[in-house]
Amino acid sequence: MLKFWKINLILIFLLFVSIIFNSCGTTSMYMKVKRPAEINLKGYQKIAVGDIVNPRNRVDKHSRDLSDEFTSTLFKSGYFEVLDRQHLNKILEEQGLAQTGLIDESSAVEIGNIIGAGVLVFGRIQNAKYEEKTSKGKAHKDKKGKTHQTNYRNGEFNLSVNVKLIDIQTAKILGVKTMTSRKIQRKTADNKPAPEVDPEMLYRQCLNDISAQFMKVVSPYEASVKAEFETDDKLPEVDQAITMFKIGEWDDGLKLLQKATEKTGLEKEVRAKTFYNLGLAQTYSDDFENALVNLKKALMLETDSSRYQRAIQNVKAEQEKAERLKEQL
Repeated sequence: MLKFWKINLILIFLLFVSIIFNSCGTTSMYMKVKRPAEINLKGYQKIAVGDIVNPRNRVDKHSRDLSDEFTSTLFKSGYFEVLDRQHLNKILEEQGLAQTGLIDESSAVEIGNIIGAGVLVFGRIQNAKYEEKTSKGKAHKDKKGKTHQTNYRNGEFNLSVNVKLIDIQTAKILGVKTMTSRKIQRKTADNKPAPEVDPEMLYRQCLNDISAQFMKVVSPYEASVKAEFETDDKLPEVDQAITMFKIGEWDDGLKLLQKATEKTGLEKEVRAKTFYNLGLAQTYSDDFENALVNLKKALMLETDSSRYQRAIQNVKAEQEKAERLKEQL
């Protein structure tokens, strides 16, 4: 009989815990936001990718691949008028500078005199290296007494490039950025050599990664951010609002969260959630002033909440990014 009661007490406890976690928690959603470029190139409509050289100051396969990747990504973005390499080479020939073979800082002003205001991108590869290592796991026997040993093959490609952006007409440095990428592939096999790693695939992944980093340097871009709304069984408006947000009906979603803050008879911690959720939504609808007001109300009700404290700091950071973005558009 005692054992029976112990089992029932455990079941009751688990049910209680389940109710708590189901009634109180968070619901996340990802939202697309516009981010400012690291370097403000507003006013520069033209951009050209010059030479990216290796550590020996020569153009090699990696150099050409990076230049081509940057040019292609810039063209696809539609953010700039991209000057092609043939056009630049022709300008160098006409100016008697073709003998150097490089389009970089030394030839920028001459190019600028012909094409006008623009940005020249060039740089130096700091590292482009593939490494591969093999190793063996500890031998062990299965239930039938057969010995097994896992063989490993790890391939790693590292690519690093330092890029400089200058004003073509004045040779003024607009920005300098070092970008790095590290891609790894691991292969395993039992009782035989591990399959070959594909270095070219890793190299291409590094190229794509570096190119994506580069675009964040020169032009505004879209990023995905995770917003965590606080849920409660007394706040059905939260899930309803998130549904509205997901289909793009931000005004309707905000009205639902505003309605939740006007409810009466809520416990202090539940009321704090209503202000937090509204403030969080206002943050990502660029209503920073009201977002701060509501998040501070939430914090006043729950002064020890680290989530609310972080949310207030996040509003300030988002506002600063929004102001920088406005300057670039």
